[in-house]
Amino acid sequence: MTQLDDFGRSYLRLVLEIDKHVEGYIDAYYGPEALKAEVQAGERRAPAALLEDLAHLQATIPTADPARHAYLAATLRALDCTLRALNGEAFAYLEEVNRLYDITPDKVDEAQFMAAHRELDTLLPGSGNLNDRIETYRRRYYLQPEQILPLLELARAETRQRTAAFVDLPDDESVEIRLAHNQPWGAYNWYLGHGRSLIEFNTDVPVSALGLIGTFAHEGYPGHHTESLLKENHLYRQKGCAEQAAMLLHSPAAVIAEGIATTAVEIIFPDHSHHRWNVEVMLPAAGIEPAQTAAEMVRIANALKALRYVSGNAAILYHNGRQNREQTIEYIQTYTLATRQKAEKSFSFLSHPLYRSYVFTYTEGYDLIQQAAPAGDKGEVFGRLLTEQVLPSQLA
Repeated sequence: MTQLDDFGRSYLRLVLEIDKHVEGYIDAYYGPEALKAEVQAGERRAPAALLEDLAHLQATIPTADPARHAYLAATLRALDCTLRALNGEAFAYLEEVNRLYDITPDKVDEAQFMAAHRELDTLLPGSGNLNDRIETYRRRYYLQPEQILPLLELARAETRQRTAAFVDLPDDESVEIRLAHNQPWGAYNWYLGHGRSLIEFNTDVPVSALGLIGTFAHEGYPGHHTESLLKENHLYRQKGCAEQAAMLLHSPAAVIAEGIATTAVEIIFPDHSHHRWNVEVMLPAAGIEPAQTAAEMVRIANALKALRYVSGNAAILYHNGRQNREQTIEYIQTYTLATRQKAEKSFSFLSHPLYRSYVFTYTEGYDLIQQAAPAGDKGEVFGRLLTEQVLPSQLA
């Protein structure tokens, strides 16, 4: 059993108390169950009292490891933001994002999106409305519900095999796969501790055969599941870093986690080779005849990549009061070339209380790894992030 010091136990007690105010605040917990049960059984304590507990933690951060000290200081700053908001204090939207996540995002010029539209206009067949043509392209690769689980098993086997060649995976780790619906997210990894995860895939919107391998890499190997089990072993079980046993949605660690996850498929499929794997393996297994070559799919995917920043722009416009719900959905639909249904699903994520500021973790996390990689080789940086406590501002 992992031995925790007074700081560690006080830290876990505090975040468990915050979770009683903000449902879902703790994304995963594998610390002492007795401590969790004790906190859950008690009365919910007022945010003002929890701010006093936080001040004590800030004054007693362990100093033996400078990297851990910096990591904890930034994490406690995020806790401070959450508790002050619970106590009635308001922050400007982007200040909230900075305090929680240690990043400074800004709105992207829409000219970037229009350039991507022009590129897609040359790549997609036909001459009609671009929204219709991209939806025709996407629809060709949509799966029937009964196909999804068997093809996810195919993606699991391939991503795990490739990840095991990159990092050492324990023999007893495991991933359970389920389908879900009525959720604001597309897929979610629920890390259960002891090397086990439940990954749920949302079927509210159509599931594409082209996206399964990237999504499984994101949620499983070498993404969220892999990072979680390695950090559990290295940082919590071996080093006794209690903070690692409670994974928080509203903390700088989330940026690193999503950076790892959004980069994951590139680590195990270098040079966009997952598109070739889709054409040669996934699509035949799905019974789908590709309309494009792997090289053409790479070009289309690269153009669509520029549209990842639309959600962040939409969040800034909406939360700063410059657009209402309907205008924001229209903005998303216009620039991502999405259906109304997909745009509404995207809006439900960026307007959800848990995810309103989380939306930037994906693009900021990916870009930070890209910038930190020497000569474009992300493997070394990626491997370090899987086992070490690194802040976004330290990567920047």
